Amino acid sequence: MSRIDHWSKRVLFSLVTFWLMAGGSNAGAESVSESVAPFLQRGQFAEAEKFLQQQLTAKPDDAEARFASGVVRVLAAIERLAQDQYRFGALSETFRNVPVFRLPIPSNPAPEPVTYPQVRQVLTDFQTRLSEAEAELAKVTGDVKLRLDLATIRLDLTGSGEPQASFLGLLAIVNRRGAAAPVQTMQVAFDNGDVLWLRGYCHFLMAFCDGVLAYDHQRMFDFTGQLIYPRHVPSEPVAASLNASQPASPDQPRGFEREILDVVAAIHLMNFSLREPGRMESARQHLLEMIRTSRQSWALIQNETDDDAEWLPNPKQTGVLRIPVTSELIDGWHGVLAEMEGLLEGRLLVPFWRDYQRFFGVRTGVPTVGRGVNLKRFFSEPRQFDLILMIQGSGALPYVEEGPLSRPETWTNLQRTFGGQFFGFAVWFN
Repeated sequence: MSRIDHWSKRVLFSLVTFWLMAGGSNAGAESVSESVAPFLQRGQFAEAEKFLQQQLTAKPDDAEARFASGVVRVLAAIERLAQDQYRFGALSETFRNVPVFRLPIPSNPAPEPVTYPQVRQVLTDFQTRLSEAEAELAKVTGDVKLRLDLATIRLDLTGSGEPQASFLGLLAIVNRRGAAAPVQTMQVAFDNGDVLWLRGYCHFLMAFCDGVLAYDHQRMFDFTGQLIYPRHVPSEPVAASLNASQPASPDQPRGFEREILDVVAAIHLMNFSLREPGRMESARQHLLEMIRTSRQSWALIQNETDDDAEWLPNPKQTGVLRIPVTSELIDGWHGVLAEMEGLLEGRLLVPFWRDYQRFFGVRTGVPTVGRGVNLKRFFSEPRQFDLILMIQGSGALPYVEEGPLSRPETWTNLQRTFGGQFFGFAVWFN
């Protein structure tokens, strides 16, 4: 062997050895989960997303980085929504007890004035960020395992630059568990089933945004916006302030009474004209996609054979929440999805309450076939929405037809399957 050949082999050996030591091998390399964790602990979602995009630019098929990017985008969307609402001083203490508005946003001592178009823009921006997050999650392919400690994720709800809330604390308040004792750690190994689970949640929230933005709430905002925003700006000037002192709060004299009067006025003003009709059909499609992803999610979960810090466990696994999930519960959830899909597709009708419901005296049984409201047409053929007329029945008449009915007994049996805790499981199962 010539000296040149010997020298070439030594150089090649040295280069390969250097490449392996410098990162050609994954041995000892930090995982995406470990790399992104410090950003989440400091509430630095923008920095986390920048890091993950660098990872994906170098390796577009990195499923773990793609999943993490989707998760970070969902968290950032929630945080930004809270910051926007804090900026305008959203939500009185009384209204924080209403399920839809139950958000742990701190009180703002100096809120900014807000107009109705600004409120709509906040919701539009939230939906846009959710759409981007869902699109990122939809790109996850192949097997994935993303390990996150939910107890250490922090959020900046006020935009101060310093995170004030933990993700678990926020989750506990939204789910009405109250301020439980702090948990030091909750390590979860999210996998493919959880990717679809989170996509389903994105679709649910986007459907909610579409349902609200489809209608014009300007008049209700003008007269009762103070229920949520202490410095709401009506579309037209008013002759005098509604309250002698602004803003009124429940701890001020007559504050609670004022809110009761405003709530009554708000109910009276729930007569909304259509503003963006196409959003109602968009909402229906999001709800159908939520059902589809939930089915796919549970199909993957039920086929899992490991038992690794599961968020949603199958009957043979132990979840981090320590709540047993039986085959009966999973079958019951599939029953819920089937019933919901039937209603949204118009194969089943909502029983027309004037025919069967009795507020006084004996209730009339609901037959298998009869008059009912077609929810598919309610979304695909939207009209002006009047809450009082809808409750009375006149507002629902354009959608009333004869057909198979979704019977109360079906929902009663499903409720029994979940031990009377259907809504708690629904929030978890998605």
